[in-house]
Amino acid sequence: MLEDIFTKLIGNAIVASGRSIKVHNIEMFAKNNFEITPEQYVILSVLNQDTLLHQSELCHKLYKDKSNMTRILSVLEKRGLIVKIRQTENKKPVNKIKITEKGKTLRDKISPYMEKSRKKYLNGISNDDMYVCIKVLSQIQENLIKRE
Repeated sequence: MLEDIFTKLIGNAIVASGRSIKVHNIEMFAKNNFEITPEQYVILSVLNQDTLLHQSELCHKLYKDKSNMTRILSVLEKRGLIVKIRQTENKKPVNKIKITEKGKTLRDKISPYMEKSRKKYLNGISNDDMYVCIKVLSQIQENLIKRE
């Protein structure tokens, strides 16, 4: 009985929490006039960690479809925050994505705000509870990957 209640509530709790974080971050970005969206910030952060990434690698890391990623990268490229570098892999030309210095500067400007945001929404949650949460969410993800 209790297990059925948890099963019905978990999806809603995950979606509601994710949406609350998303709305909070969108409002914070707007309030501080950051010129980009939280979604674009995440892409800059991933690119900041890796020297060069293919678009498909970004899609995989961020669980985004190709058309959505293409649109976001186009905006970032027009703003001079990323560049596409043409390379050859297995005798085929491919574009790799790299963050620019302008992109790094903007990402670095936003990072303290994102850290403050994380601290706000994780306030009052113990390390033990965080561990259990991550363990459960990882297991859910693993269960879904196994099915595909």
